[in-house]
Amino acid sequence: MKCTDRDQNCWTLSANGPKRTFSEAPFSNLQFAIFTILFAVMGGVGYVALLGDSFGAHAALVARIAGLPVVILFWLLEERARMRNDHFQRVAVDLERALGYTQYTTFPSGRRFPPKASWVNRSFFFLLGLLWLYVLFALPIKS
Repeated sequence: MKCTDRDQNCWTLSANGPKRTFSEAPFSNLQFAIFTILFAVMGGVGYVALLGDSFGAHAALVARIAGLPVVILFWLLEERARMRNDHFQRVAVDLERALGYTQYTTFPSGRRFPPKASWVNRSFFFLLGLLWLYVLFALPIKS
């Protein structure tokens, strides 16, 4: 496998043995972008749905209906990015086993606290989805 400057998730072989160039930086950057865009979109949709009296009741209803699909869309995007990152982690572990290295596999991971980021993110999206269900069905629309 030949690594390029743009491909940060690969292994290379050098004269001194394998060199791991796997990095979680692309995943972290993607996750940051996902949450940044999510908060911006939720801010706009939430404003129209809850505080946008000048937009009218119809626009408030449309924004309330749109809130839940937006949450689901970003949740799926987050899960897909996590699946891609998990794949590269499994490849790194397999390569370490095959080559006799332990740099990646011996990294300490918390067992109980802090909880895994995947569960924190899933809980966040689940609670955000519940919030939008509450907004959609329980809160009255201002006329």
